[in-house]
Amino acid sequence: MWGEKMNDINKDTGMMYDGLRQSTNESAETKNYALSMMTLKYINENSDHNFSIPVNAVWERVTSHGMDFGKRMNVAFQELEEVNPSLHGVFTLTDFTRVFDPMNLFKVADSILNRYSFERKSSDTTAGVAIQFAERLWDISTDREGRRGGEIMTPRSISKLMVQLINTLSGTIYDGTSGINGSLIAAHTYAVEHGGNVSLFGQEVNPQTRALGIMNLILHGLYTEHTHIHLGNTITDPRWIEEDGKLQKFDSILTAPPFSLSRWGYEVAEKDPYGRFRYGLPGKSNGDMAFVLHSLASLKKDGKAVIIIPPGVLFRGGSEGKIRESLIREGFIEAVIGLPANLFSGTGIPVAAIVLNKSKPNLLKDKVFIINAEEGFEKSSRVQNILRDNDIEKIVDTYRLHKEVEQYSRIVNIDEIMKNDWSLQPVRYLDRVEVVTAIGKMEIDRKAYEHSELIMLNELADISRGYGSLKEETASKEFSHYLVNLIDVHDGIIQTEGLSKVNIDEKKARAYELQSGDVLLSSRGTALKITVISQSDIKDKPLVFSQNFLRIRVNSNLCDPHFVKAFLESPIGQYYLAMYQKGTTVTVLSHKDVGVIPLPKLPIQQQYEIAEYTKKADRSYRKAIEAAERQREENYLEGCRMMGISDTFQTIL
Repeated sequence: MWGEKMNDINKDTGMMYDGLRQSTNESAETKNYALSMMTLKYINENSDHNFSIPVNAVWERVTSHGMDFGKRMNVAFQELEEVNPSLHGVFTLTDFTRVFDPMNLFKVADSILNRYSFERKSSDTTAGVAIQFAERLWDISTDREGRRGGEIMTPRSISKLMVQLINTLSGTIYDGTSGINGSLIAAHTYAVEHGGNVSLFGQEVNPQTRALGIMNLILHGLYTEHTHIHLGNTITDPRWIEEDGKLQKFDSILTAPPFSLSRWGYEVAEKDPYGRFRYGLPGKSNGDMAFVLHSLASLKKDGKAVIIIPPGVLFRGGSEGKIRESLIREGFIEAVIGLPANLFSGTGIPVAAIVLNKSKPNLLKDKVFIINAEEGFEKSSRVQNILRDNDIEKIVDTYRLHKEVEQYSRIVNIDEIMKNDWSLQPVRYLDRVEVVTAIGKMEIDRKAYEHSELIMLNELADISRGYGSLKEETASKEFSHYLVNLIDVHDGIIQTEGLSKVNIDEKKARAYELQSGDVLLSSRGTALKITVISQSDIKDKPLVFSQNFLRIRVNSNLCDPHFVKAFLESPIGQYYLAMYQKGTTVTVLSHKDVGVIPLPKLPIQQQYEIAEYTKKADRSYRKAIEAAERQREENYLEGCRMMGISDTFQTIL
């Protein structure tokens, strides 16, 4: 029975959205009209609120006919806000007279919404019809509007995970970027289901999003004296302030701030009066860490926060690296959980949950619990992933019991984190068992490899990044050097015919000139390119290398460059390069990370032998490819001869 009703709700919500979309100026407004009408109907049919309903806001009166429907809806909401100050600025942000066809609004109210009762019964085993309509509306708006539709809504599977990680059954819960309050609602539902009760506090910077969020709370029966949502910028204008001028503190915080916000309020934060940035000021161009610091400052002395962050927060250097180091040293970071890509609408980057705890268990003193859950998900569409219940259960069970599971979770000592430049990337501490190489997919046993005698690459070579300032120095006629870029390297060989010509100051050029025996390793992109500079490469004009490469200049008394190339192309070498890649849309290798890759410690003569063997293999492979290509060409030409068309074309040299 309920299944059939759900099918009807899904179909009718789609019809409602499409009908309203035809009448609105832009798709982003569609959900504003729909949710406003749904909420008015809910308020009229339920008593789990303290709102007064003026006569012009009575649902049956407003929807009795379609004449001047937009104007009558406006009047209804204006009067509703006048007699209920807590609703000020919730409904009147939407002007119902701005639609192209007001009759579409009336059709939605009369032909769709009036078919259902929004009365919330105590016997309901489900969330109720109004909530089912609302949740379906969020899903449709996210699908139709893409990033714009999804940016106000934390995916439900993420909210479910955060709520179970925080495990708060009483006290206060705060979200400083609350959006439509989905995470706060999930937290309240969880507490009630487990015999508890919580008070909800939020802040949202966008007035329309805040309004939608309050409507969402009303539909869930949660907009009461125990729930408070302020309007304002959490970083530049935090609204939860005590009478003494200090930040209000909360028992628990769960939040998913906007990713990589560039205009986050750096100039205001420099003069912050609340002590939120005592551990450092994040860089001007990226505000992720600012929300982490705000959350930390808003916690009670035994409070806990779960924050969803982009992966850069775990490894970026500069001021962020220093802040991360301070938070680790101070013992505030309890856990980091790597999550899959494509969980959020409009961005394919993997995300992570960072758990701050001002009262960490003794087991985790001077340690951080690392969990890599990037592989646990289900595809819900071609471009969207979700966390399944069993994925969430595995993460939560591992976190709560501090389970160390091979290649999934590990308690990491602060000394090891320090050696990794205070990076908290799970891949740094948890083995990736598989790597795809030129000779197939391989399973890696890192522990077995690291039991052998090894030596760091930076003990055998100097490693540096390439030249990056070329705009004013690119030449048309006169030039001093050829530039090697990523596009110029194919199958380990530099295609010298197409190299760009550049003019570089003689003194500056010395640092970037290539010499025979230098190893070039691509530092950007997922397709790794490696080549060794030969004497023939530099015979016509000096070569310099771009910033998209790292140069590995080996000490010829200790190391053979072709041996380095052979190792980096091996399954173990590819494993380490993949492990140290950073970034989201564009992956990057740093010279520091490449420098600490461990190579087998072998005598130079043995390195020569290995290098010759692999060079021979490469030469044989290329000859076989060339022979196959010649044979293919001959067979095609013979086929053309047999068709009688070979005289109608000729090869152009």
